[in-house]
Amino acid sequence: MGIATPPAAFQLATTQLRATTFVIVDTETTGGSPIYHNLTEVAALKVCGGQVLGHFRSLIFGYSPIPATIVALTGITDSMCGVAPREMDVLQAFTRFVGDATLVGHNLRFDLSFLNAALARWGALPLTGTTIDTLRLARRLLRDEVENFKLVTLAHYLRIRTPSHRALADVLTTADLLHELIGRLGSDGIETLADLHQWLPISPGG
Repeated sequence: MGIATPPAAFQLATTQLRATTFVIVDTETTGGSPIYHNLTEVAALKVCGGQVLGHFRSLIFGYSPIPATIVALTGITDSMCGVAPREMDVLQAFTRFVGDATLVGHNLRFDLSFLNAALARWGALPLTGTTIDTLRLARRLLRDEVENFKLVTLAHYLRIRTPSHRALADVLTTADLLHELIGRLGSDGIETLADLHQWLPISPGG
């Protein structure tokens, strides 16, 4: 199991950002370490040219108790995850949803670390497609405008919808953020994925 290989260099060079299919993803987890903690929720939104093409959202069966601090933060409980689909089933459906789209997230490295750790547990291939991290993009574009680059801070500054520590809500905020940031790239002559990745090189793990 896995997703399609990254687009070839010539495809990146000719793919306009406004014509790129993005899948914006966010995860909720039982803690901060993909080694010791588990996924509790995955959500994603597929967009192209500002149009929504589809959405994905699922809780994940709980293989370990959710700490009280995480319950208070996300509202996701053991009982909710106790009747959720199995992790492997969710991962299979999610990778099909992503396909060969460009994967986007805010601090995407965190989400990819959990997703790829979960995929590895089931003997599946990691997510290796083209990526954009809106955290890194915001740090470059808004470095002199905001006090920090938390999603909630950026949402308030840009007057977009506010995140809520649930995966789908945070995905919707990140989608708004992505479109705001792409709108700022035009003045720097950045029109394609290749332009973007030359201006802001992809780091290992997203």
